[in-house]
Amino acid sequence: MCKENVITSNGQKLYLATFELVSGMYGQMFEKAFYAKTEKSLEKQIHKFLNEYYDRGNTSKIDGNIYYYLDGDVAVKKHGWEEIASFDQLVNKLL
Repeated sequence: MCKENVITSNGQKLYLATFELVSGMYGQMFEKAFYAKTEKSLEKQIHKFLNEYYDRGNTSKIDGNIYYYLDGDVAVKKHGWEEIASFDQLVNKLL
């Protein structure tokens, strides 16, 4: 197994964030990878991603870890993130 480090030359680390898209009674989990130097920077990137998830300006409300869109018909819940230390770890998480 390859234990290649995923830290970039400019010091950014790879993180995998987990979300849940909820529409009506249905929910679908999904992940997205982010590169960030700090956890604060990561949180800003995640906020920007979720704020623009249904196009810019369609966020109806933000309630803690839940972002609502289209007047509350659709929501995305932020479940958290983890630092990815190797590409093997990333592949195993996504399989």
